[in-house]
Amino acid sequence: MSTIKSTIAKLFAILFIFQFIASCANKIHSEYISLYEYQIVDSAKKKDISKIDIVKDLQTTDVIFIGEFHSHQASHKLQLDLIQMLYQQNPSLVISMEQFSRDAQPTLDGYLAGKYGEETLIEDANAWDNYKGSYRPIMEFAKENHIPVIAANAPAMFVRCMGRRGSDFLASIPEEKKSWSARKIDLTNKKYQEKFFSFLESSGTSHGQSKKEASKRQIKTYSAQLLRDTTMAESILSALDKYPNHQVIHLNGAFHSDNHLGTVAVIETERPSIAIKVISPVSSNSLEIKSIELNEYQQGEYLYLIKELPPRFLDDDKEMKSISKLIRSRLKEKCEL
Repeated sequence: MSTIKSTIAKLFAILFIFQFIASCANKIHSEYISLYEYQIVDSAKKKDISKIDIVKDLQTTDVIFIGEFHSHQASHKLQLDLIQMLYQQNPSLVISMEQFSRDAQPTLDGYLAGKYGEETLIEDANAWDNYKGSYRPIMEFAKENHIPVIAANAPAMFVRCMGRRGSDFLASIPEEKKSWSARKIDLTNKKYQEKFFSFLESSGTSHGQSKKEASKRQIKTYSAQLLRDTTMAESILSALDKYPNHQVIHLNGAFHSDNHLGTVAVIETERPSIAIKVISPVSSNSLEIKSIELNEYQQGEYLYLIKELPPRFLDDDKEMKSISKLIRSRLKEKCEL
């Protein structure tokens, strides 16, 4: 009898061990966060919010800015998810994109109308290198559902010339190309300027220059940034005029919309009656609210937590070589209209 009890006890012990191992495995599995996952947060309430609830909250918003980290797939997954749900709520939708410039609008329209194939769109509209992996699903959803897509940005050449020559460049744009970008910029937003200059300094772009030279260079670089911001703002306002009673979803790098600065500030100055809400990304390895810094809640009405990307470099020498290579390639680029 004691032998039987001993055997049963051993079996229960083995069973317990297996259950413990299984529970640990499930716990490890459940805590893994992929680079496609995100958690949306209501900034005012500092609480998680579901996709269903945020879509309801956005129902009466005229322009929704979804800031992104360009190379992060979770940003693009969130954009697609929200666009699909917002469309179900209100089919009167327009998608505005930083990723295409105004001169590409005829090609974009032709693709959406079924006149061109995808390679024509990519080549003739100068689609970004990550188009197929990041923006293709959004474009195809727009195409299938006849949603207008706005090529909102200024051409890369205009931005490059602005960065080289400063705001005086605008006067030299040929008449037939003037509609491709904003015709004036506002350099008076000190808060945005300070944020931008701080970013430049932290990225080391002033290295090897005198303080005076660095200051002049910063102003020109800032002017180029403002050309993007202002052109996109004007494109959004034009879309609202062209498509009355439509909701505009604008996709851009988070810097253009965080803290209601950049493109958002231009719209709010030009047309303060427009209802705008900003959705902004925050990197975190836990996707828990406790990982959000207090100042990050100011970035937008909503935040979405996404997993941090792997570090680009662990070797300082390789990083410096990569930066030097990028600088050399940029210096070779010409300012030609």
